[in-house]
Amino acid sequence: MSAVADITSSPLNSAVNSSSLSKSTSTTTLPEDVVLASQEVQAKYDRPNINVGLLAGGTENWEDVTANDVDRYGFIIKRSPPPQGWRQPSTHNSALLHLHLLLRLNNMKVRAPAIVDYTPQLEPRRESMREVKWREMATRRVNEKTGVVTYHFEKSLKLIERTFKGIPDAWRASAWHSFLTTSARKKKNYIPDHDLEVLYPKYIVEPSPHDTQIDLDVPRTIDSHVMFSARYRGGQRLLFRVLHAFSLHKSDMGYVQGMAPLAATLLCYYDETTCFMMLVRIFTTRHLGVLFTPGFGGLMDAFEDLRVALKTRKIGKKLEALKIEPTFYATKWYLTLFSYSVPFSTQLRIWDVFFLLGDDGLGVIHAAALTLLDSMRNTLVTADFETAMQQLTRFVDVQNPDLFMEVLEYEYNLFRSRKAQSALSRKSSRLTAMG
Repeated sequence: MSAVADITSSPLNSAVNSSSLSKSTSTTTLPEDVVLASQEVQAKYDRPNINVGLLAGGTENWEDVTANDVDRYGFIIKRSPPPQGWRQPSTHNSALLHLHLLLRLNNMKVRAPAIVDYTPQLEPRRESMREVKWREMATRRVNEKTGVVTYHFEKSLKLIERTFKGIPDAWRASAWHSFLTTSARKKKNYIPDHDLEVLYPKYIVEPSPHDTQIDLDVPRTIDSHVMFSARYRGGQRLLFRVLHAFSLHKSDMGYVQGMAPLAATLLCYYDETTCFMMLVRIFTTRHLGVLFTPGFGGLMDAFEDLRVALKTRKIGKKLEALKIEPTFYATKWYLTLFSYSVPFSTQLRIWDVFFLLGDDGLGVIHAAALTLLDSMRNTLVTADFETAMQQLTRFVDVQNPDLFMEVLEYEYNLFRSRKAQSALSRKSSRLTAMG
């Protein structure tokens, strides 16, 4: 199980400068009723666990859990049979067959196994082999001042190729941190990890006007995971604290519902302080700040790019004929980075590539969206409005994540090529207009 949680809360660091906090979050500027509501909510998460006498930290719910109760990521395995007549949505066999053919038609080397020969039992052995390869690519770094050990991965064609194949779970936390930190250091407003670590405990004791909404959303966030299954305890407490701190750090944005699954996924790999730092990195280096801008103008621009990419495709023409806009089905995909839409293992594979290649925009997210739409092609091309919406908004049970990522890689390269051609065309038009 890959989840890692910090059992103790961070002590208040007296060195924190209160001026670092946004003035909009100060207790002197928030209405008294908002401050009281925030304090009431925070108190619920700070009550000791009556069973063990400690503050919840994310691991106490695992004491009676065995390997048969959860999958490798900590999600509770449901034993009861599905309701009669319920059918699991799937992209197995025929739904993915045309994608396999699509790659061959475009002369792209297909490394994924044949769909009918896909054997999940081989995963552990392949994972171990990849761990060795990633260990060889990693450069160990020790901070002379703090003694903190991190690992750096130099961007290269080999790294990109291996990331598309999937980062071994043992290296995922280190790789994600390396990818986002490398991008963050290129920014003018870069805040070092240590500075964010110092800010985090200060945010924790400040009231936030978003605490009531965060409290409502926390229990609805991946409650099928053992870490987040107990109310006001364990992962729910950590999730609340991270989102609370983030709403203060990004006070111009505040809290939006789609942030919760992002933080929850990160908590499966990091302690709460590092989770907060990583969430900040995602929003400042991977364009999520643009998507979550008040009014969602950035999200609408992203949907326009998706609409253009679909314009010449049969699926796109069908959706246009049915008057189905990306806002009807893709909002959850983009704001949660495909949480709840695909299996957790596939979601992690998408994040692997996005965190490595997301410097230049949302190309990876567009590619993932196009790959999902491609997987629904057989149903969508003959569907009416109701059937199409049911298909577009349902959970997609990706049976072969390797093939899914093969198609995503193809879609990503195609999207980048189209964007480059469009930019070149605009530049040529401007030069022509200048005479």
